[in-house]
Amino acid sequence: MPSWLWRRLREERGSSLVEGLLALGLVVLVVVIGVEGFAYMQARSVATAAAQDGAEAAASSGPAAGLARATQVLAAGGGASRQLSPAVAEDSATVTVTISGKAPSIFSLGLLLPAVQASATLPLEQYAADEQAVTP
Repeated sequence: MPSWLWRRLREERGSSLVEGLLALGLVVLVVVIGVEGFAYMQARSVATAAAQDGAEAAASSGPAAGLARATQVLAAGGGASRQLSPAVAEDSATVTVTISGKAPSIFSLGLLLPAVQASATLPLEQYAADEQAVTP
């Protein structure tokens, strides 16, 4: 082995420690971003489920029932839905349930993630006068 190569290899001592620490930092960053992404997707999934269930309840039983059902689904979502809130809007033919808020932030990277928003719209269930049940 030439002497210049031997000297060059001896000067590289400790570089593997620095490279290892840089690689470890990169792995930790990827894990943190992955966990934050999972928490965001969980909150979005709960918001979508709450909007769909709320819209179904509101279409058949009215806006108050839709709001109550969306609130129940959000409560069942646990910590993923702690900062989410439902809203119901009704017009002459449709009802829309919108869930909006912030996803939980585990590692204070909340500035990187957008707000969670999900909505579902269904037509109102309307029956003709002669099809309605008559109670004695």
